[in-house]
Amino acid sequence: MSRKLKDRHHIIPRSRCREIGISAKFEGNVVMVSTSKHRAWHILFGNKTPEEAIAAIEAEWSLSDAGEAEFKRLTNVRFLRRK
Repeated sequence: MSRKLKDRHHIIPRSRCREIGISAKFEGNVVMVSTSKHRAWHILFGNKTPEEAIAAIEAEWSLSDAGEAEFKRLTNVRFLRRK
């Protein structure tokens, strides 16, 4: 039987919790994720929170306003983007 390895991932990073003087083991802060996904998260986002990672993706990987306007002009379709 093949079982995927799991890691504990802290939603609010342990280092951030230490900075403010709280335990990182508070209810809901630790989730079990596959080792490969955990490694990938930290490669891509370091110790960012999910909200910070979303902001980084939007800033670095989304069309600019000018790009979105051009895409809309070319396709006459509104690109899926949260405002």
